[in-house]
Amino acid sequence: MRAGGRRPRGRLTQGTGPARPDARGGGGPGALRRVTSHRNPALQQVRRLEQKRTRREERLLVAEGEDVVQAALDRGIAPVMLLVDEERVPADDPRLVATAGLRERYGLSTRLMAGVSTLASPPRIIGVFAQPGPHHFRTVAMPPALGVYLAGVADPGNVGTLVRTCAALGADWLALGPGSADAAHPRAVRAAMGATFALPVLEGVRPEDLATREGFRVVAAVAHGGAPPWEVDLTGPTVLALGAERAGLDPVISALREALDVVDVTIPQGEGAESLNVAAAGAALLAERVRQSFRMPPS
Repeated sequence: MRAGGRRPRGRLTQGTGPARPDARGGGGPGALRRVTSHRNPALQQVRRLEQKRTRREERLLVAEGEDVVQAALDRGIAPVMLLVDEERVPADDPRLVATAGLRERYGLSTRLMAGVSTLASPPRIIGVFAQPGPHHFRTVAMPPALGVYLAGVADPGNVGTLVRTCAALGADWLALGPGSADAAHPRAVRAAMGATFALPVLEGVRPEDLATREGFRVVAAVAHGGAPPWEVDLTGPTVLALGAERAGLDPVISALREALDVVDVTIPQGEGAESLNVAAAGAALLAERVRQSFRMPPS
């Protein structure tokens, strides 16, 4: 598990190529730098950040959409670059006002925005931010009231949805085990809807790493044979372990059982139903933990 990290490298773009001040800003320090070519270095940088290696080396992530960008701004986190669709974003947009002092702000057409976005419909605003963390067990609650461990959850959308759900339902942190997607992937950041900047995410956590810690038990979500969630006490220090829909927790569960107290839990389903999507299963179990935590004591 990575225990250290680097700050984002200096300037994102050295030489701005075909970019010039947007006339709307009058050429002052708050003006957008207009981009007219897909070869512009700023756009090339955003495209490179689709690659996990680049994201890890530069400790940057791409946030697509004004709602995700606004979530970061609301937490006092400033972007290091902003791409703005000048055809659809007015000059008094709150995100432009909030980033007026940012040098790396670029105005471009909807066509060029579509060329750098990973979304089916291009957003009006894209922000590049420093990645939070990196986090490790020395910087998060340990033992946790509730931690979540993902093993083999390879779809970035599922990882992002679980980041969002964990932040909403009170988890202390989420740890990414072997085979899990990068929480800084653009699709994961979009699915997290701003929770990327709220919830500590630990990267590259092997089951052996988790097994070196103590003071909690593991509740393992399994497709068959576990106790119903309402029969398992989820109110004590707990790490909820979730696996991929096909392999489940099989690749890691043996290592966890060797060193930790593990309790299996299974969400009952109707006859003939397929297994639940991992994000849906995680939400159901996290909600059950909230229910147990807030239920009234017997009179």
